[in-house]
Amino acid sequence: MKNHLIKTGAILLAAAFLLPLSSCAGTETPTEAETAAEQTAGETTAEQTTGEATEAPPEPEKITPGEGETVSLLNAEMTAWLSKYKKSRLDKICDFTEKCAPVPVSFYWGGDYDYTNLFVSENADLSDPLVFLCSGKGAEIEELLPGTDYYWRTESYKGGEKTVSETHSFKTLQTPLTVLIPGISNVRDIGGKATFDGKRVKYGIAYRGADLSRLTDEGKRKAVDVLGIKTELDLRNKVNGTSPFGKEVKYVSVTAPYYVNVTEDSYKDDLVAEMRVFADPENFPVYYHCSLGRDRTGTLTLFLLGLLGVSDNDIYMDYEISFFSDCNGYIEASPPAPSLMTSQLTSLRSMLAPGKKPLYDGVRAFLKELGMTDEELDAIRANMLEDVQ
Repeated sequence: MKNHLIKTGAILLAAAFLLPLSSCAGTETPTEAETAAEQTAGETTAEQTTGEATEAPPEPEKITPGEGETVSLLNAEMTAWLSKYKKSRLDKICDFTEKCAPVPVSFYWGGDYDYTNLFVSENADLSDPLVFLCSGKGAEIEELLPGTDYYWRTESYKGGEKTVSETHSFKTLQTPLTVLIPGISNVRDIGGKATFDGKRVKYGIAYRGADLSRLTDEGKRKAVDVLGIKTELDLRNKVNGTSPFGKEVKYVSVTAPYYVNVTEDSYKDDLVAEMRVFADPENFPVYYHCSLGRDRTGTLTLFLLGLLGVSDNDIYMDYEISFFSDCNGYIEASPPAPSLMTSQLTSLRSMLAPGKKPLYDGVRAFLKELGMTDEELDAIRANMLEDVQ
């Protein structure tokens, strides 16, 4: 079973909300005259049959997510871009505003209850569920994973009586997983990506993003208490310091390379140091970042995902999602075009693995030249990969 952003079985408090019923797509709005005529005809028929006017029964409320529905955990613009993804097609849509926040799944069950327990599980028998205590007729849930079949039902209570719903099912669209940590931009879980050898990068063990200079108290709570971050890897400069997440979080800092300057002697030891963070199972989950969460962070991510055996397409897609963020408040009058930045990643990829050489082979060989051992590289893979069930 996949690692969740929170531990399964925990009872969470979800904010209640009311959703208005919407009309069916394609239904035309009748004119006032047509509506009046229909009402008159209906009343006449009812009076002829029963001798008195009768009310039509109300339509049943729509339950969401609907049976078999597919929902995206990203906003509409990102979802549309991913559905037709092609490298370096971002220049016209990049405006450096934050669009990376995940979109919660909206649940609606209706009815008039004192409170409701919402059960959501990856298993059809609803075993090992996430459980949410809700007031009202629905809830918005953020704790779900992309590319997953889910099953859900409610147990609602009114005046001591319990009402159990049917079990419903839906799917989440397979997309990268963005994460909301208040006060940090450009955050995502690098998990969920398939590898050439039939494995998958684990969810919930490695998060990339921008620096922590605007971290809020709520963001700290989310990172430490919900995501369980144990290590902050700061790629900006090698310094002695402590993590803004708190003293219980291990702080590791390096002066990290970006793009092709990985070949410069002054950066080689730091590249090895940052990679070795992921060879120690005691360090996970790891949050790693530079300033914007794009260049030095993107360089490290290419090495990590390349070593894990992720496809070039998924590596580029993960990199380019940064341009849907505010890049930590990017304020240059003329920021660089996304295609220009992507070309630098391409230069790094070509340097490591020229032509059609697999990136996995090139990354592994390069890191071994810098002094990393097969045991260390295999440990990274063992820590970060899982079998696909």
